[in-house]
Amino acid sequence: MSTDEYRTASRLPGVGTLTRPGGDAVPRAHRLALAEMAVGLPAAAWGARRRSVGWAVVGAVLMAHGALELSYEAVFPRD
Repeated sequence: MSTDEYRTASRLPGVGTLTRPGGDAVPRAHRLALAEMAVGLPAAAWGARRRSVGWAVVGAVLMAHGALELSYEAVFPRD
């Protein structure tokens, strides 16, 4: 048995995939990016309301990182 055949035969179903085993089509990174943006928006709003530069920066960084993660798949599509 070659090493490639061994690797595919010994892999457990669902291990190493980017989606949930239930067939959900949204990759984990996509859900994480949406969660970052969902947390970043209220954090930035809290910082703006309280005039706290720290919270505003945290919210802006979370939203920017989430937006970059979402745009990654548009730039580098999966096969």
